[in-house]
Amino acid sequence: MKAKDIMITDVPTIPRKASVKDAVLLIKKNYGDKNFINAAPGLVVVNDWGELAGVLMPLTIIKALLESAGDVSPAEREGSDFYERLCDNIKDKLVEDVMEREPISVTEEARIADILDLFITHHFHRIPVVRDKKVVGVVYRTPLLFAMTGCFFK
Repeated sequence: MKAKDIMITDVPTIPRKASVKDAVLLIKKNYGDKNFINAAPGLVVVNDWGELAGVLMPLTIIKALLESAGDVSPAEREGSDFYERLCDNIKDKLVEDVMEREPISVTEEARIADILDLFITHHFHRIPVVRDKKVVGVVYRTPLLFAMTGCFFK
């Protein structure tokens, strides 16, 4: 079995020059349904040519929000407008300013055994699949699990 056998081709992507606000709105649009329990929120970031440029995950955005606060006391974090101020701090930043650069990716021909090693070693939620540097899919952990445990469904 290979990446092409289990990858999802409907990949949520965002341009690297988009704003962080646009990224959060896109994540909410794609994964805002609380009933969508298998979602792996996050976006694959692409450059102007559709090539993989990075990944942007909720935790990455949370870190950027908190870093924008600087040193604040726990009491200040409880203020009614604290998170609104954080949003104002980063809403216009570019995705490329906060994304994780140089993400690990695989090709469509990558073996499942190698993909498993990447998931286990790096604790990824997703791994982009590329062809000639362009994003053509993504492998998520849950479909990988189902592919590995197909004998349970017979």
